[in-house]
Amino acid sequence: MSSNIGLPGADQGTLQVNFNYDWNDLQDLRSEGTSLSDDSRQRETHSLLLELGYSFSSKFSVDLFVPVIRQERTIISPLGSIDFDKSEGLGDIVILPKYALSDKMIIGVGAKIPTGKANKTSDGFTLNADLQPGSGAVDGILYFAYSDYFNSRKSLGYFGTAIFRNTGKNNSYLGSSTYQFGNEFQLIVGVADRFVISKFQVDPSLKLRYRKAGRDFFDDNEFPGSGGTFLFINPGISMVISPSFSWQVNTSFPLHAFVNETQLSPTIQINTGFLFRVNLKQNKIGL
Repeated sequence: MSSNIGLPGADQGTLQVNFNYDWNDLQDLRSEGTSLSDDSRQRETHSLLLELGYSFSSKFSVDLFVPVIRQERTIISPLGSIDFDKSEGLGDIVILPKYALSDKMIIGVGAKIPTGKANKTSDGFTLNADLQPGSGAVDGILYFAYSDYFNSRKSLGYFGTAIFRNTGKNNSYLGSSTYQFGNEFQLIVGVADRFVISKFQVDPSLKLRYRKAGRDFFDDNEFPGSGGTFLFINPGISMVISPSFSWQVNTSFPLHAFVNETQLSPTIQINTGFLFRVNLKQNKIGL
């Protein structure tokens, strides 16, 4: 989810509303760097993502990220029986104050607040931590973003984003145990261009996303089958309907994955939604 946080910079008094649907499908069972010919397991995550941002000045802004999550896990036994588990509900909210060092560079320091439930059950048993909508812990978040354009073509820009999440510990996991997700680092770099088609501006983009997730810890012991290193390619497109409203579709495909022990790895991710901006000080919507 952390790859979705961070709204672009905006003028003073601007409210930004970013609303997206995100589908993440995990079907590739891997042992370290090897893909296994086993289709008996599948994970899916369906998320509604609301991100609000307000620019108090040309330098200072705050983003609020609110996810609603549905987690699904399917396991097919050798005899053909199907074990299906799910959970759904409000996820953990992220608050991210940001400061613009320049018109090209933004930094942020925020926190993920444990607003999502971390003790949901299925058939009377508490679901594993990775199936819960919340983590039950406060995480610290560091954010850095840079963007610029090529002098040879002003419509062609390049950008980079780095996000580090320092995870906290859930001290009431399964009642009296502790669980801590691994720290996470993501680096996203890409290019985006702009074309005019009919009356609309169309912005295609291409990103590379590197993600490194540390091992989880259960009662301060390393949890097997957690953590790994991943590289994704993310083609996307945005259509600017007006200066205040745009619609976007982004996809993600794995180029490389190395997991600890054996675990499911992402197969495809699709994200679509809209971004709306309004300057409250000028009170102009501009649609």
